[in-house]
Amino acid sequence: QDLDYLSIYRMYKLQMVGSIEKKESSTTIAGLLTRHLGAFTDIDFRDNDDRIAYSAFLAWVLTDISGKPFETYTLNEMPAYLEVFNSYTTRVRSMAETVYKEWIAFALGLVKSKPEAFPEELTITNSFSSFNLAVDAPAESEQEILSLSDTRILEALNSTISTLSSKEYRVDTLVDEEVNRLAIQTAMDLAQISGPEMMASGRELFRLWLLRSMALIDYAPFFPESIPVKPKELGGFELGTEPDDSEYRELMDVLEENPEIKAQVFEKIQMGAQLLSIKQFTPVGLIENDITSEVRKIIPIQTNIMGRIRNELSANLVSSVEKKIDLWWLRIVAYALMVVLGFTLFDSVKKYLLGTIIILETLYIFFIGNITVGIFDLSLHSIVALPAFAFAFILTVSSLMNRRKRNRVLLLKLLMLVLIAILPFLNLFNEQTELSMDSFDGFYDSVYYSTLKSDVFLAPESMISLQTRELNSLVSSELNTLKRVLRIIITNKLNSFSSEAGLTYSIDANGRLRVTAPAFSEYLSIENQAVYASELQDLTKDINSFIRDSNRNSKGYANAVSKLLDTSETIVKYAGQTMRKDFTTSLEDTLGSRPELSIALDDYHQRIDPLLESKPLPIPVKVYRVPEFAALVVALFLLTITLFVVKKPVISYIHLAVIVVFLLIQLPGLSDLNLFVQGGSPMLSVPIEPSINILFLVVFAGIIVLSVLWILLSHKKGSVVE
Repeated sequence: QDLDYLSIYRMYKLQMVGSIEKKESSTTIAGLLTRHLGAFTDIDFRDNDDRIAYSAFLAWVLTDISGKPFETYTLNEMPAYLEVFNSYTTRVRSMAETVYKEWIAFALGLVKSKPEAFPEELTITNSFSSFNLAVDAPAESEQEILSLSDTRILEALNSTISTLSSKEYRVDTLVDEEVNRLAIQTAMDLAQISGPEMMASGRELFRLWLLRSMALIDYAPFFPESIPVKPKELGGFELGTEPDDSEYRELMDVLEENPEIKAQVFEKIQMGAQLLSIKQFTPVGLIENDITSEVRKIIPIQTNIMGRIRNELSANLVSSVEKKIDLWWLRIVAYALMVVLGFTLFDSVKKYLLGTIIILETLYIFFIGNITVGIFDLSLHSIVALPAFAFAFILTVSSLMNRRKRNRVLLLKLLMLVLIAILPFLNLFNEQTELSMDSFDGFYDSVYYSTLKSDVFLAPESMISLQTRELNSLVSSELNTLKRVLRIIITNKLNSFSSEAGLTYSIDANGRLRVTAPAFSEYLSIENQAVYASELQDLTKDINSFIRDSNRNSKGYANAVSKLLDTSETIVKYAGQTMRKDFTTSLEDTLGSRPELSIALDDYHQRIDPLLESKPLPIPVKVYRVPEFAALVVALFLLTITLFVVKKPVISYIHLAVIVVFLLIQLPGLSDLNLFVQGGSPMLSVPIEPSINILFLVVFAGIIVLSVLWILLSHKKGSVVE
């Protein structure tokens, strides 16, 4: 059903705004099918395999409706399939990191309980069994990762276990790192009273104090009595050379001279000593870091395995689908063979060969092929039937322009060609209420309704958004230019006249501007006419320039409003009631957000509000949108070859009879309408109560009658010879 909604989305989008994207990547059929998949939640699938299988099915659907082969490369190019598998790969990477870490930790003796899915191929060394590390992967994750791990993974894990087992982890390294960090932080306070050398000296002294606070050294120069010594048993710590007091005498003198800094330093050392006294120094942290580092080297191997699994899965999925072998293209070979035989062995029938081939091809496109989805058939008739019709049309028009060749038969021929040309674009039906938006139950709740809204009026690149931005740009440009004229250009001139001519300005009780001029001044003297005339002329130029730009903006605004209203009218005419409300609300929010655009909103309501009271129009069904009648159009194109090239009455009558019989067969079956929406889109199947457009029947009948007249008149004139 979602495929129907996808077609409905495409159909209404094309009817409302056409295909306006500069970049169609966001609304390709593949992208739309991916959005369909994204609408499902985890509870809609039994497991991840189920989701992957469904995404592969969507890839098959895409190839089926686009006419492409279902191959590994097309499957791997499907966004839905890639997204699902990449998401699965990311999940596997995350699980593998925890599971491999647990396996290594157990092999090293850091984890005491054996994991449920521990590989028997891994070596257990118990090198660090005196320590504990908390790592616990879910049993389901262990089983899944074990099933996805090959010999390369197991060899890499064994190599890691061997490497880590042979390493020696020293506690003094941990102590030094923490002590140095605290010493550096404390030494930063010395920057206020000393240079880099003094800070380096302080960093070393404070390090000794912190080591002494844990009784890791027996003596530290000038160790503060306020700092308690709390012995800490740390095996493996080795003391260097004994420190000398003289190295730090200058530093202590400076601290004595700056009691505030000294107090800060002592306070930080005391806090650091307290922190060190409660901190547990074990090599587990170092071992864990090394395990994590080694596991990260193994994960790319797992990613490579997932890539191979994806390729194998893709190949298996492709091989499981029965291939559609279409051998009907071989009819072209048969046609060629008929021509060869006709010109070599059966000379008497060669004059009927082309007509016979055209009739056979007409029967094929009527009863076997599908001109709307068959890429080969569509390409074939794009280079045969359509050019032949166009050539006949151009040749007829050229002949009519020659007075000596002009006659009633040519006019008859032109009229017939014109009717064939307009037939594909006629409405096949009168208004079919089954094709109105509100008739499609569930469409408003589908992901494709929100996509339709986005493409039509919500997205920045939508037609309505582009038109409202153009409108906003014109109004803003005009408003800013007008403000500049009033606030800057005219004001500057008034200020100039005020200073030069002695004018004064005031606002009367009614709020009107009053200008007072002196009885006479040198600036107002007629001898100064050139000066004040030049000033006024400059002002006139600026105002005239503004008026020209303003007139252009006014015309541009009128055109922009007209385009916006035309597009809005088209949208509202075909939109269902829900979409009408959403569209009007969106446009009111956009235009109503700025007071200068309120007049455009008033124009919208004046023109569109009456339409909102009418029923939404159903989508008109053009002749070319129904596959059977698209085939009928191609047959009429081929008819021009029969009439104007073959010129055999028997062939022409048979061809006409085939076309008429096909139409009579199709008319009763229109209650189950299959609608061609767009190339690459699924067909839309809609049950209807057909109401055939009488104009279509009249035009079709006109083509048949004119064709018969052409055959009779041409034969009568002797232009057709049996």
